[in-house]
This record gives sequence, C-alpha cells and structure tokens, in this order.
Amino acid sequence: MYLEFQRAILGLGAIEATVDEVRDILVIDPDTIEVFTKERVARALYTLAKRAVTSVFEELGATSAEEVSLGKVKPDRRELDKIVMGEILGLTDDEQLEVYRAVVDLVKSRIEKAKSVGDRKKTKEGIDIDAFVETVIRNIGDETLGKFYKEKILTQKHLRTKKLPQGSGKVKIEELLQGWGVYSGKKYVECDSEAEARYLKVFIGTGINKVKLPAEDILLLILPELEKLRAKIDSVIDSYLESIISGKTRILLQHRIWTKLLE
Repeated sequence: MYLEFQRAILGLGAIEATVDEVRDILVIDPDTIEVFTKERVARALYTLAKRAVTSVFEELGATSAEEVSLGKVKPDRRELDKIVMGEILGLTDDEQLEVYRAVVDLVKSRIEKAKSVGDRKKTKEGIDIDAFVETVIRNIGDETLGKFYKEKILTQKHLRTKKLPQGSGKVKIEELLQGWGVYSGKKYVECDSEAEARYLKVFIGTGINKVKLPAEDILLLILPELEKLRAKIDSVIDSYLESIISGKTRILLQHRIWTKLLE
C-alpha cells in the first residue's frame, strides 16, 4: 500500500496529527530517572514558574548564535536545562551550547522571514499579502507547477479530465478492492492505478478541482519529477508559513501563492 499524508491546518498554527503519530513520539521514560533527579526537576520547574517566561532571546541572554554562552542564560532556566539536557539526556556543555544556538538561530530566522515581506498595506495580522506572496514566489523560482503542467502535460496527446476530491484534512492514498483511491479528508476519487492516484495527489490543495491526465506510460515517466517539484514547492511555502500564527491568514496566503504558481 502506498500511503502519505498532507497536514491539515487547524488554525492558530496548530497542525493535525493522528493518534498513532502522537503515540509514536519519543519521550523520556520517567521510570528510568532516579527519584532524586525527579525531585530536582520538580523544584527547578517550581522556581521557574514563579516568574513570567520571556522571549527566547531574553531567556538565553543572546540575540544571535555567536552571543550565546552558558553564563548568559537566566539562572533558573539554566538550572532546569542542566538537569534535563545534562544529566537526563547526557549532553555535554558544548552540546548544550549548540542546542541553545540552534534555538536562537531558528527563532531569529522565522522572525526575519516574517519581516522580509515589508510593511506595505498590512492586514490586521500585520502581513502584506501581496508582498508575502511575491517573496515566496521569488524563492520558489521559475520552476512552478503551472509551468510543468503546461509544458509537460498539456502538450501530450489523448488527455482525459479527472476531478479532484474537494474535502479538507489529510491527503492519503489507499489500495481499494478494485483499483486505488486518493482521499482528501472524507472525500475521495477512485483511480485506475497507484500512479494515477499519486498524480492526482500532487494537485490536491492547490485550489483547482480538476486536472488533465495523460496516458499511463507518460504518467510513469513524468511522475517522479512532478512529485519532486511539489515537495520542493511545499518545503519553501511551509518555511514561510511557519511564521504566521493566524490559521485564517495562513490559508489565505496559501491560496494566493498557489493561484500564482498555477498561472
């Protein structure tokens, strides 16, 4: 069975995860930690909870990876981190420094991405839709899904039209008793082959409701490149949408971006 997922945005930055996926997340087994260590963690958490937690930059005392040092981390924060990262996870001081630096880098890069779209005609969330979309499109480059579709699909002979499922939620492909099915939430479309289902999956979530489908032999030739292109585009879009908190704004931006990419 061929099975993949496309996450559903639930709003306020939350992303759908199944029960099985949550069950598979790795966590520290508390039974492997000594009672004394557990008590120290509890005391450190209690101390930390007495004050308001500030920004990452204030907590770590640095605004860039180069400025990070263990001595600049707020003492109560550092006490908890020493126990968890040092004693429980077994990270050396140098490794803990790298964790701090990576966190600062990640937060800083997301903030800079959010600011990179400029200050023109902002929405109530502070985002200039047109500038944001232009920035994302520029980083995706000239190889778009629309260009691929026009040059490598619409130029083929014997095309047929296939509708896309218009549900909301995760996208998956499943083998049926006869043929295959591609699902978007609870909606699905039956397909003659796995390749056809994979082809339709590429276009789900782009805002269109039907696509032209080439013959099976052509489909098998272009499918790897097409899937690779969709994955690349998704990666760029997701890296920018990470900095958007509002679920409604994320959906709006995603719609505008795909409209441009399919022109």
